[in-house]
Amino acid sequence: MNKDLIFALDIGTRTVVGLLCRVTDKGNIKVEYYDIEAHPQRSMMDGQIHDVVQVSRVISKVKGELERQSGLELKQAAIAAAGRALSTLKSSSELKFPATREVTDEDVRHLEMKALGEAREKMTREKSNFYCVGYSPISYTLNQLAIANPVGQRGQVIGVEIIATFLPQVVVDSLFSALSKSELLVQSLTLEPIAAMSLAIPERLRMLNLALIDIGAGTSDIAISRSGTVMAYDMADSAGDEVTEAIAQHYLLDFNGAERVKLALHQGGEVEFTDVLGNHYRESAETILELVEPVVEELARTLAEKIKENNGGKPPAAVFCVGGGSQTPLLPAKLALSLGLPEERVGIRTRANLEEVEFESLDLSGPEVVTPLGIAMTALKPRGEHFMQVKVNGDEVTLFNVQRSVVAQALLHSSIKVEDVLGVRGPALEYVLNGQSVRIAGEPGSPGSISVDGQEATLETPIAPGARIEVDQGKQGDQAACTLEALSESVEQLEVTVNGTRMSLPPIRKINGLPAQPDTVISPGDKVEIRPPTTVQEAAMLMDIDMDKHSVKVNGSLAEADTAIAAGDKISFDPREERSQQATDSPPADDREVAVTVNGQRIVLQPGQQQLMHALALADIDYSSARGQLVIHLNGRDAEFSSPLNQGDKVEVFWTSQR
Repeated sequence: MNKDLIFALDIGTRTVVGLLCRVTDKGNIKVEYYDIEAHPQRSMMDGQIHDVVQVSRVISKVKGELERQSGLELKQAAIAAAGRALSTLKSSSELKFPATREVTDEDVRHLEMKALGEAREKMTREKSNFYCVGYSPISYTLNQLAIANPVGQRGQVIGVEIIATFLPQVVVDSLFSALSKSELLVQSLTLEPIAAMSLAIPERLRMLNLALIDIGAGTSDIAISRSGTVMAYDMADSAGDEVTEAIAQHYLLDFNGAERVKLALHQGGEVEFTDVLGNHYRESAETILELVEPVVEELARTLAEKIKENNGGKPPAAVFCVGGGSQTPLLPAKLALSLGLPEERVGIRTRANLEEVEFESLDLSGPEVVTPLGIAMTALKPRGEHFMQVKVNGDEVTLFNVQRSVVAQALLHSSIKVEDVLGVRGPALEYVLNGQSVRIAGEPGSPGSISVDGQEATLETPIAPGARIEVDQGKQGDQAACTLEALSESVEQLEVTVNGTRMSLPPIRKINGLPAQPDTVISPGDKVEIRPPTTVQEAAMLMDIDMDKHSVKVNGSLAEADTAIAAGDKISFDPREERSQQATDSPPADDREVAVTVNGQRIVLQPGQQQLMHALALADIDYSSARGQLVIHLNGRDAEFSSPLNQGDKVEVFWTSQR
């Protein structure tokens, strides 16, 4: 094959277009030979190959015809994957800093990559293998407030919502397989909207916010340019066939007949056609246009919504339409209306509008020629590989290079998570404190190292085809930890006067309903209670006073165990007089009731049940939700479940620290 010629193949839903092109001395793309072959049956649907063998036969036919015309042997071809197979997914993420600080470019890149990673994980559940071909930020937030650009702002939390675009691997695999069966190698691979954009919107215009719509038969591909690059891709399940079908249904025409009527509307005047029953019609173009106008309006609304969705919710500066469906009557005007743009801001790109193209034939002169010419352009005048392979820690990774490719994007297509390289925070500690949910962030991690081709690099480092990326993952930070003592520091002590002495009562400390020591470590899910004492009984328990042996007054009035107390109260505990017990009158211990306290709660044990296990059962202690080591004290000493109990015994049950 002549090395100056490129074989460009546009494998469409209805036809396969083959071009043999070269670059002239003036730098133009010149089409030397071309061939168009229709699929004999529906071997492709919506741009996706469904019958590889049938498609390969059509490709072989195009290849053979071009070999006959040129006298050359064709061994490789430039192709494009259909934008119709693209899947888009919205994803959002937040990045929190330990303290308020200035947001950097690297912070925003990390945030976007985090959102893209979450989108990838979600897409993985739907498609086992796919390529991420691009993403576009939709909106940012700073401390939960919308902001156009967080870089340079000060805050503690930044957020982003992105729209990510994915291409299933089966699309690429089927293209490679179809070419292989036609004895062709893939010389270059790009996306159809990228190919169309290379001609319709040259790189020098991409500083402008422009939209390209490749309107086909069943679907429409969309690409958005901004800030010198292509920022977003998408597709809409609406295109020119909807108008054709409306004509076919109204006039009882077959599809091809309705398509001819639709194309004839551009000429105005009267249109003649015959329906499937043999009835002959001569209808004015205006009448038919009135029929299809609602359908065109709905198509325009759908396309406009997709464009704005991928452009941050706003219309672009202008729209370029390509593809056969762009010739749908009334469509440019309706699209301009739906986008709120002047009509002159929505235009159709034909061969006559294209720069740097020389093509003498009249067979391919409309907007349908833009994509095959674009495929040739991207192969003859490459602006970097669109489909490249790199290695991450020795493993080969394939990705589309349709945006500025950096290390972070390569990691997204590998088994390494961006967060793992940055050194993620340790697990957070979540618990409930006095009925309110509390979350303490884990300790910061330490970042790993990155190199590209042996040179020190960052997530922002650009990569080229064949790049060797080596990554040492960072270390995760420690899990958040907290003790009861640390939480108690913020609780005010209760100031009261006890028996004439002013004192501060320490707080009540409980975990999952049981008393706990100050050094007890909080565990995830714990229900923690830290508060000042609220009753006489709780105050007595903190001061180790036996309520059965004392009478109590609060502010001079007799009080019970459940009497409420407050700051400034005067409490007095007076010992009760011990009553003498006559041995002859007192029943044996096993034959009388025994009153004890469990964690300050008075428990009365019936005869024959004066054992610790019975007191614990009556106290209704929940052991299942507790944390740490169980400790049982009887009158200040360790005890067993079978320990006997006597009148006035004091039982304490609590949990010690796990660590």
